[in-house]
Amino acid sequence: MTKLDSNTFVPITFVFHPDWWYKNHGVTFKQDFFFDPDTRLEADLEMRKVLDDYLEEFGLEQEEEIEPRPSVGGVHLAAGYIISQMFGCNVKYSKGRAPQVHPRKISDEEADNITPVELENNPVFNRLDKMVRKLKDRFGYVVGDINWGGVLNVALDIRGSKLLLDLNRNPDRANRIFDAVTTTIIDFLSYIKENTGTTSISVNRAVKFVKPELNLHSNCSVTMISPDTYKDMLLEYDERLSRNFQPYGIHHDGDDLHVYADNYAKVPNVSFYDVGWGSDIEVCREKLPEAFFNLRYDPKKMGQASPEEVKSDVSKMLRQSGDPHKTGFCCINMMDGDAPKENLSAAVEAVREYRNRFSEGS
Repeated sequence: MTKLDSNTFVPITFVFHPDWWYKNHGVTFKQDFFFDPDTRLEADLEMRKVLDDYLEEFGLEQEEEIEPRPSVGGVHLAAGYIISQMFGCNVKYSKGRAPQVHPRKISDEEADNITPVELENNPVFNRLDKMVRKLKDRFGYVVGDINWGGVLNVALDIRGSKLLLDLNRNPDRANRIFDAVTTTIIDFLSYIKENTGTTSISVNRAVKFVKPELNLHSNCSVTMISPDTYKDMLLEYDERLSRNFQPYGIHHDGDDLHVYADNYAKVPNVSFYDVGWGSDIEVCREKLPEAFFNLRYDPKKMGQASPEEVKSDVSKMLRQSGDPHKTGFCCINMMDGDAPKENLSAAVEAVREYRNRFSEGS
């Protein structure tokens, strides 16, 4: 039976912006945060302690004992960078920001001859693997994962805005890029999953509470193309990833998931969707009736609205999703002004009232 006070039933997830971590708690996000084993241990421990204390009043993120653990990635962040960096994109690491990927903007000739990354010969991967092996030697195991971005996201980082022209003028070229990215993602995820057992808690922490083994594909930039272009050019890569990594989910943080829902429904065995703020949740539920909906709230509005408005918004979103056993709530990348406790409390209260409408085990 489902426990109504459990955060696995209509789970609530809050993720704070790196600037919040840096300004309030001194956690920095330079390269060592992502690649140095000692810094990884220290930062992961500090972030878990902070969240445990900060969210204690909401009954969230509670751990019985907070001890050092060998986490290979920043699972309290929302940051996709590593696949792009392995393809040669320059990545800027900053104290109070997630890694910033600068598009490589490869030439037509480079695009026509692009190949998947050979992990064992890639310096970025080798640096990561060295850290993983050191942590594994010390603890005997590793946990956590690393945000792997998405096929279109990474392709745009590699090719830049010319990719959008390729989609119309040279689809074969675009497909070569997508194929190279997808193959690299599959190889990288296979490596991470073999070592840690999870791939996507770093994509959205909600995965931890819904189904830790879920593989969540970031389709952030799909909103830049039409649903027909997605169907004609990118659907096959979601299909390929879904065949390789089950259970499978799609992260769509744009305000228009309902516009893409018919085509997303063609991807086999998708059991989870991140539903971007502003999407028509009722239409999404009609078109994707069996999937878990992780409903995303606007972090800016979380900071600017009154507690009463936040509670009303969250309650409405939950009702529109229609099934408490297939619904969760999150607010991601909140900064100082986006995280007043009274508004977080209002969101939590709305979720708890929604939970309490259902008898245990219903």
